[in-house]
Amino acid sequence: MHKLFIGMATIAFSATSFAQQSGLEACAEIEDSLERLVCYDNLAKKEQSGEQQRQDRELPEQARKGKQKAAEMREKAQERREQANERFGFEHKERADTEDERISVTLADREEGPYGKWRITLTNGQVWKQTDSGYFSWDGDSYYIERGALNSFFFGREGSNRRMRVQRVK
Repeated sequence: MHKLFIGMATIAFSATSFAQQSGLEACAEIEDSLERLVCYDNLAKKEQSGEQQRQDRELPEQARKGKQKAAEMREKAQERREQANERFGFEHKERADTEDERISVTLADREEGPYGKWRITLTNGQVWKQTDSGYFSWDGDSYYIERGALNSFFFGREGSNRRMRVQRVK
């Protein structure tokens, strides 16, 4: 009885193995790497759900679905490349058109840190720190933060052409 069970298990295993092997061979014959990957993914999903026998009948259908999915993915990738090529070099200009280049700010607090660099707290809760080593005159009460080139920012005082490079901390 025990030998009969082992024999039946061996036959069932070899039949499943043969079905899986034929599916793997069919996927291996697909030349396009993306379609082949989709075919292997579909085989793995079918194996996990225990539908190995139905898979052998649906193998041509799986290959067709894999080709469709691969074609869709190629189209989407091509569209993304074309969009990126159209915007190339204008990324900063598109952003600059929608955002302010200069804002007026009111100081809540300022403190001089190590090496003579300033830490500025604004009334709206933003905190900025000085990144360059220039001198800045604090005479007056009308200040601004201005966008510079290459995503830099400058803190300045209205009526003065002196300004310091700053970076937002908080």
